[in-house]
Amino acid sequence: MSAAETLDCDLLVIGAGMAGMTAAALAAERGARVMVVEKAPEIGGSAALSGGYLWTATSLNQARRHDDGDPELKQVVIEEYPQVMAWLVSSGIDIGRPHAVLYGRGRQIDMAAHLRRAVRLVESASGHVVRSTITHRLIVENGAVCGAVTGHADGDVAIRAPTMLLATGGFQANPELRARHIHPAAREMQLRSNPVSSGDGLTLGIAAGGAWAGPNSGFYGHLVAHPVTMKTDSDFVRFTQYHSIHGVLLNRQGQRFADESDDDHASSQLVLRQNGATALLVWDDHVQKNFAVAAPVAGAEPLDRFQIAMDAGARCAKLDSLEELAVFAGQLGFDGPACLASMSAYNEAMRAAPERAVPAREKNDRPLDRAPFYALEVASAITFTYGGLFVDDRARALDCFGAPIPGLLVAGADVGNAYRRGYCGGLALAATFAMRAMRTAGYCDG
Repeated sequence: MSAAETLDCDLLVIGAGMAGMTAAALAAERGARVMVVEKAPEIGGSAALSGGYLWTATSLNQARRHDDGDPELKQVVIEEYPQVMAWLVSSGIDIGRPHAVLYGRGRQIDMAAHLRRAVRLVESASGHVVRSTITHRLIVENGAVCGAVTGHADGDVAIRAPTMLLATGGFQANPELRARHIHPAAREMQLRSNPVSSGDGLTLGIAAGGAWAGPNSGFYGHLVAHPVTMKTDSDFVRFTQYHSIHGVLLNRQGQRFADESDDDHASSQLVLRQNGATALLVWDDHVQKNFAVAAPVAGAEPLDRFQIAMDAGARCAKLDSLEELAVFAGQLGFDGPACLASMSAYNEAMRAAPERAVPAREKNDRPLDRAPFYALEVASAITFTYGGLFVDDRARALDCFGAPIPGLLVAGADVGNAYRRGYCGGLALAATFAMRAMRTAGYCDG
C-alpha cells in the first residue's frame, strides 16, 4: 500500500478484542462495510486470554452494592447483557449453561469461535480485519471524527468512515500511565493481560477532542504469588490466589487492612497501596483442602497453587503452628509479633463475635485454626484499567463540557468510570458497550 492511499468504509473499529470484534460483527450482519485495525499480530486482545466467562451482576442495585462507578454506564451493562447473550446464543457457537459467578450470573462462551465468526461476518460484507497495524491519529474535520491515519509495514493508509469505534482495551500495558492514574507502585505491577493495550484509545480520543473521564485509580486484577515472573498465558491462572477470600491478608506492619471476603480482585487494589505493595496471605488446612486447590470457576482445572508458587521460588512456607508465623513473617520483613497478634485477634473474633472484627469480615467468617498453616507473600497484578474516556450511556465520546463528539464511539475498557473499586465483568463491559455503540450507530434495533 502506498502512503497516499485512502480507503472508505461504513464503520472503522480500532481494536480487535471482545468489544471491537463484537461491534464489527453486529454491524457487518446489517450489511455494513467494516474495517477493523489491530496493532497486534493476532486478534482477540485480553478476551483471547480469558476463560470466556461472560457474566455481570443480576441487577443495577446488586452492581452498585459492589462497585461505585457511574450508575448510568453500569446500567448499560445491565440492560444490554440479556440482548448480548441472546445474540450469542443465536450465533450457534458453543455456550455453557447459566450459573452463578461472584454476585451475578454468567455463561462460558467459546471465545475463539466468537472471534472467528466475527471475522467471517466482516469479510463476507466486503470488510477487512487488518493486523499488525498501528493508528497514528484520528481524522477530525469540522469538529467530527471521520476516520484515522493508520500505519502498516506496507505504508500509511487513511481510512475514512462516518462512524468509528475506539475499543483498544485500556492502558494496563503502559507502566507510566499506570503510575500516573492508579498509584506510583502500579508502575512495577505485573501484567496478567495482553501486552499491547497501552492506552492508544485514550491518547487518540483525547487528541481528537475527547476528555479523560476524571480521577479513577481503580483496576481489575488479582493477587499473585510474589516474587515470581509470569512468562506464559497459563501463568495468569497458575499464580493467582483466588482463595484469598478465605484467608487473612497482613501488611508489613502486621495488620489486616481489608475485608478479604469481598473478593480477590477487590483486595488486589488495596494490596497495591500497602507499604512495599505486597501482603502476607495466611490460610489454614481447611482452606487449603477445600478452596486453595479447587477450580476458581466451573469447568476450570483444579490446581495446588501453593505448591506451584513454592516450586517457582515464591516467598512462602507451610507452618505447623501460628506461632511459627511470627518467625517466618519477620524473615520477610514483616512485623512478626504483630502478624501473630493480628491472627490471634482475628480468630478470637471469628469464634466469639465476627461482627466485631476490624476490618469487617462479611463472609467466610470462620477462624483459621486447623494446622498446618500456609503463608505466602502476594502482590497485585493487573488485567485491565477502569479509568478512560468520558463517555455517555449511548457510548458516545464526550468533550470536557459533556458534549458528544460526532462520529466517535467508545466501548470496553476505553470507557472511563463504568467501574471504580469493584467489578461486574470485563467481557460483559466490552460486549454490552459494543452493542450499545452499534445501536447508536444504527446497526442494532432499539
